[in-house]
Amino acid sequence: MIGIFYFATVRPGHVWGDDFAMYIHHAQNIVEGRPYADTGYIYNPAVPVYGPKMYPPVFPLLLAPLYKIFGLNLVPMKLEQVVFFLLTLVAVYMFWQRELGSECTLAMLAILGFSPVFWTAKDMVLSDLPFLFFFYAAAVLVQRAPRQSPGWCRWAVLIGVVLYLAFGTRSAGISLLAGLPLYDVLKHRRITRLTIVALLVCTGLIALQRYFVGSGVGGYVGQQIRPTAQTVATVATNLLAYGRALASFWVAATRGVFSFFVLVGAAVLVAAGLYFRLKRDFRSTREISIVEAFLVPYLAVILLWPFAAGVRIVFPFVPWMAFLPLYGIRSLTTNLAPRYSSAAACGFLLMIGVPYAMAYRSTDFGPIRQDSGFAEFNQLCQAVLEDTRADDVLIYFRARALSLYTQRPASSYNYHGTQQELELYARKIRATHLVTTNAFNDDVGFLTRYVERNSSRFDLIYQNANFALYRIRPEMQAQATRPQK
Repeated sequence: MIGIFYFATVRPGHVWGDDFAMYIHHAQNIVEGRPYADTGYIYNPAVPVYGPKMYPPVFPLLLAPLYKIFGLNLVPMKLEQVVFFLLTLVAVYMFWQRELGSECTLAMLAILGFSPVFWTAKDMVLSDLPFLFFFYAAAVLVQRAPRQSPGWCRWAVLIGVVLYLAFGTRSAGISLLAGLPLYDVLKHRRITRLTIVALLVCTGLIALQRYFVGSGVGGYVGQQIRPTAQTVATVATNLLAYGRALASFWVAATRGVFSFFVLVGAAVLVAAGLYFRLKRDFRSTREISIVEAFLVPYLAVILLWPFAAGVRIVFPFVPWMAFLPLYGIRSLTTNLAPRYSSAAACGFLLMIGVPYAMAYRSTDFGPIRQDSGFAEFNQLCQAVLEDTRADDVLIYFRARALSLYTQRPASSYNYHGTQQELELYARKIRATHLVTTNAFNDDVGFLTRYVERNSSRFDLIYQNANFALYRIRPEMQAQATRPQK
């Protein structure tokens, strides 16, 4: 049912954020035999939050066959996202079925599968859902792998490959390499040979990735996670932001009195589940699960990340968070009213279903009128193709999308900076054109105001209702080649 619902409601177009463009451009390079990192995107170190120089290669490799067959059609890529999400649900069921029982685990899949949060995610060509699958596939393999019986080495190699796939999909997957030995130490009081072999396989594949693709992949390392005087403030800010994001999962971002009661009820049951889990773990730390061992270092990574990345960065926590209230219900009913275990789970489903239904009632199931689904943006790209040369360099807030659809080098800019900073950066990268927009108010009008204040420096060569393309006059470009005193 979840698969039918998702496949039937895939929406053309894409949301305005252009991370997807970088992944597709990498896939395009793989198919067409160009250097992997040759996307045309010029990294601006003044705005690291916009994105790293390049992304890890696993997700682009997964997109490459679809690009080879369908070109820049996003719909097949979104269908692939649905497949990965369904595989994630299978992995989640396999992991928790023994502990929750079939009924409660199916209830858990319903909560996850019909969540508007995940339904929305399937229309984004991003690495989030593949990473979520590899995260839980690795957990299932570790949970079921034999430590002593014959065949353990094959399991270890397979675990190492899946760990690499998680890391090669998202750099934060490096946390799984810390979670596996943590799990061994807590559960087995030593690091087992299975873990050693798995880590060796994984690190070997990471070394091959660095050799063939380069070391500039991934946002976490490239954008400098390191302790600073602001670390405490960063952790506190991220903790608050991700707490709100996870809370919004239960109420599907709806607001109202009933949503408040749903949130309170879910919080109470999550707390109950966590209480019974901790009670069991304190009795014997050998009861810790590999998912919990993976989540500890993963949490450390995302809390130290200097910019809150929204709900999609905490996707690995969501299945565990859906597990906890059902575990709490099961534990409470087992102790107090065993006959009402199924009824209690059904009541919880009905409670969660109300804000879900409210969210879908107000949802637009039609095309996404943003990015490639935005007519004015497509007109802009056509104008860039017709009015610029292949080696011209453009400045635009959504540089990666512009570069993908026009094959022109492009860079973003620091709209929190000064006019002088923008001018120096434009000269440094030898920019020839810039694009202003009033769509979505990305930069609070920074670039538009800059052009209006310095109109004598630019020539307007194309304009529509939402975008304007300007040529930087030659006398301004010439300043880039003047010797500095």
